[in-house]
Amino acid sequence: MTGQQMILSRRPEGRLRPDIFTVQPQPPMAQPLAPGEVEVALRLFLCAPTMRNWMDPPGNSLYPSVGLGEAMLAPAGGRIMASADPDRPVGADVTCFGRWQSRLRLPGDETVLVPPTLSLVDAMGRFGINPLTAWFGIRLVGLLQPGETLLVSGAAGSVGGIAVQLGRLLGARVVGIAGGPEKCRWLTEVAGADAAIDYRSESLPEAIARTCPNGVDVFFDNVGGDTLDAAVNEMNRLGRIVLCGQIAGYDGAGMRGPANMMRLIYGGITMRGFLVGDFAAEWETARAELKTLYDSRALIYRDDLREGFEQLPQHFCDLFEGRNNGTLLVMTDAAAREPRA
Repeated sequence: MTGQQMILSRRPEGRLRPDIFTVQPQPPMAQPLAPGEVEVALRLFLCAPTMRNWMDPPGNSLYPSVGLGEAMLAPAGGRIMASADPDRPVGADVTCFGRWQSRLRLPGDETVLVPPTLSLVDAMGRFGINPLTAWFGIRLVGLLQPGETLLVSGAAGSVGGIAVQLGRLLGARVVGIAGGPEKCRWLTEVAGADAAIDYRSESLPEAIARTCPNGVDVFFDNVGGDTLDAAVNEMNRLGRIVLCGQIAGYDGAGMRGPANMMRLIYGGITMRGFLVGDFAAEWETARAELKTLYDSRALIYRDDLREGFEQLPQHFCDLFEGRNNGTLLVMTDAAAREPRA
């Protein structure tokens, strides 16, 4: 069977533009499956800011680089259409590290089975990478304690919004940084933050000092750059900085560390980066707690669910313009909304 694929035609320079991608037919997969392989019809794609890094030329051995002329890499979900893996039958839904294309062939053990009672949208949304990232960042990396002050950048985003709520539920004072009055209003009125800072209209150093009068114990950083600098200057001794993302530097602006390194040294402040995969053994524990919180309405989750394979580049670019509300998922088949059972 043939399909489509969205290839990276040229490297981005400066602000990300959708025209660096080209849609083309996907060549048919003529060879038989190797033992243990599966063929998946992809129908849902997650758009995450970190994917911007994968468009850079090879050079960082810790994350992948998409070759020119190759289909874009992305977390994806779909249904198994052919299988040579006895543990992954035809008709099962799976998630995987995929590409922007219609079909994908890969080893079965590189896919994660989705329970038949769960839709792909829920598996990649409510119980997917972004909420898990927030859970691990707050609980296991930041080690947030009741009564501490939590500052979150990118706080109205998919990861940040969950981090804010988890901090509130743990009994911390929570301050969120976001862009624009609407997002700041959502943080305080819906997510339950104690205060919100609009970085577009306020001086970050002054606003952080005002809203965190007792300093910052844990900074959950999705942004980096000037935001990280401003937060470092308000960190308490033995504070923890959770490095989740650096979106300020993804789109051609370049990335840098904090300017005030001596505050980190004298304050005994730790900075730690992490990936969801670092905590794979804890996934089910985290998902079980997330389900309890969703079911009790203690935790609010937002999907930004969009459609259209050919619109993938524009949807992805919207992340860097702040034009998304929640986890940005793009489906190419409406069946991704429905559980298999």
